[in-house]
Amino acid sequence: MATEPTSNYWLDIAAEDINKRYPEGEIVVSSGISPSASYHIGHFREVMTNEAMAWALRQRGRTVRHIHVVDNFDPLRTWYDFLPPAKQDYAGWPVALIPDPEGDCHASYADHFYSLFEISFEPMGLTGATFEIIKSYEDLYKPGHMNRYIEKALEQTPKIKTIFKQLVNRDLSEDWSPVLVLDETGRFVKGDIATWDRDAKTMNGHPYENGLAKLDWRLDWPARWVYLGVNVESFGAQEHGAAGGSYQTGAEFVKQIFGGQPPYGEVRYGHIHRLGENLKMSSSKGNVITPTDALEIMPAEVFRYFMVRSRPERKLYFDSGLGLFNLIDEFAAAQADPHHEFRDAYEFAVAGKTERVISRVSFKHLVQVYQAAQGDIEGTLQTLERTGYEAAVKVEKAIITEELKFVHNWLKKHAPEAVRFSVQQKLPEVNLNETQTAFLSQLADAVKEYEAELDGKAMHVLIYAAAEKTEIGPKDGFSALYRVILNKDYGPKAGWFLASLDRDWLVKRLKLEE
Repeated sequence: MATEPTSNYWLDIAAEDINKRYPEGEIVVSSGISPSASYHIGHFREVMTNEAMAWALRQRGRTVRHIHVVDNFDPLRTWYDFLPPAKQDYAGWPVALIPDPEGDCHASYADHFYSLFEISFEPMGLTGATFEIIKSYEDLYKPGHMNRYIEKALEQTPKIKTIFKQLVNRDLSEDWSPVLVLDETGRFVKGDIATWDRDAKTMNGHPYENGLAKLDWRLDWPARWVYLGVNVESFGAQEHGAAGGSYQTGAEFVKQIFGGQPPYGEVRYGHIHRLGENLKMSSSKGNVITPTDALEIMPAEVFRYFMVRSRPERKLYFDSGLGLFNLIDEFAAAQADPHHEFRDAYEFAVAGKTERVISRVSFKHLVQVYQAAQGDIEGTLQTLERTGYEAAVKVEKAIITEELKFVHNWLKKHAPEAVRFSVQQKLPEVNLNETQTAFLSQLADAVKEYEAELDGKAMHVLIYAAAEKTEIGPKDGFSALYRVILNKDYGPKAGWFLASLDRDWLVKRLKLEE
């Protein structure tokens, strides 16, 4: 990764700015997500954008901690349709205190969804002493660490309202409160400041210390900055970065109410959308791709690359279909070329690894060969050797074998019908004209008589020679080939595809024999 201040890569620019702002000591980077439903790759953009900045600073010799806050003290605002209806009475409870929605597989609702997110951490490189998990209920509120900030907010409620009015140009209601208190039903209710008894540590007649009350969300964030000593935090441009948004108000609250300084917040990330959709991903709408989904069809390094190759404020579109070919092949190009346009993103993506991640065989070709070999890994490797990739298989067999797992998952769940094919074990019922039948027979004879090993180039020559002898047009010829082998009118490039098939089997099929 480039370290010169002249770099135009967003990560270099941010790291240089942060270095200047905090020239000495440890730097604390923070991220945070509420486990109110299934996490999706849009959530992962928050984590990985902050992790990228932490990594860039470490490359400059700085000591950096990345703290990820699981905002599990947030209330569940509604009981989503995809949840079991029997537990819908828990709407309004903090997600850390709601029982597991699917039974007793986890200690709480929050842990149920967080655990599905956590399994992606290790493959994404989010491990070790520099990546620390803090749960807002168990680690911040319940131990009492937030008590003093609750009281500071209560003491200065009029000032908070004034700041809010100045920045947002909206009056908070007369009975607005900076604190939510748990009532006897387990739900948060607005704290009535008139009932605040500082000596008794109660409000609304209920205790408010040690996990029995929570700061309003606009105050919770800046209070956390102070307690955790946060220096850097990226956040959603749309949700928090607008004028009058929670970062702007939080910056003033942290200075004027809690006696701290706002973190570096110049890096703001955009949404991730599914290709063809304008709505952002939302668990409640069911239009999500989870990190697990993404890691089933691409190596973690490619997923990391996708997250940081573009400027963070840009909206990203995740194409789990044909766009995957382009993404993986672009990563492979950046892997091979030290001067590639996105080499900086590649350096973060591999985080210092020197071994190759992607083989020299294009993902598209692997998809075709894997299907031609009917999903057999050894058969795929042998086909690659027979079709011009003998050297790649010899050197990168382990990498290719690992890539085939992604190919398998992609074909199973995401591949468009146009790229899927299956060699038919039995001769399909097809209607061919006399010219098509003659063409197939002529090609069968040529294949049978060819003395050398048939590679894609040689097969290509035989196909066109047979077409010329039988005077068949390309459309009718190729259609006949694909129909008798795949039961489709189209398929992969015919030369290498036919060369990949067993020669005796191919001759029988072209002769229309079972």
